[in-house]
Amino acid sequence: VLGGRGVELLTGGGVLLISLISLFVPVSANRTQERMLAASVWPSLLFGTSSASQEGVPQVSFDLVNRGTGPARVRWAELRYDGVPVRDSDALLARCCGRLPESSGPQYSLITSGIQRRVLGADEWVALLRAPRPDPPTPAWEALDRERHKIRLRACYCSVLDDCWLFDSESDDPEPVRHCPRPPAVLWGG
Repeated sequence: VLGGRGVELLTGGGVLLISLISLFVPVSANRTQERMLAASVWPSLLFGTSSASQEGVPQVSFDLVNRGTGPARVRWAELRYDGVPVRDSDALLARCCGRLPESSGPQYSLITSGIQRRVLGADEWVALLRAPRPDPPTPAWEALDRERHKIRLRACYCSVLDDCWLFDSESDDPEPVRHCPRPPAVLWGG
């Protein structure tokens, strides 16, 4: 049987255990709340290319979309063709297609968008480049259509909570980083 001292030790141990549990519960709840907040503002960028518009009209397109639940603050973006960074659509077309298409004729139009230091809302879609097929198709357009899978996008973006990721269209998942690294020398300007 326990004496007076034993009862005091047992009671003190029980109080200490209850105090520790009382501390653990709010800390655990706080961590859960932080994860829920991060998930509610999580951005997720996707890059894609296609050879037709949504209506089925032939065009080469490159798109960036934020499929996350929160805005993506794009710090920098780099477009590469066959491993070489390109500054804009002229540089891309010159590099991939051998020569630029005739831009003065009414049959050819090119639409581009820049994304440097831009905020993309959840489900926002940005047309980085649209090149409708000219009539008749030019060798430059056909080359762009053929070579479009050699185009890669790299970007660094952050959530509103300053959680940041390095995105590479050749990787399955973006890489979490503490801060965006220094931007590359050649950035996509549209």
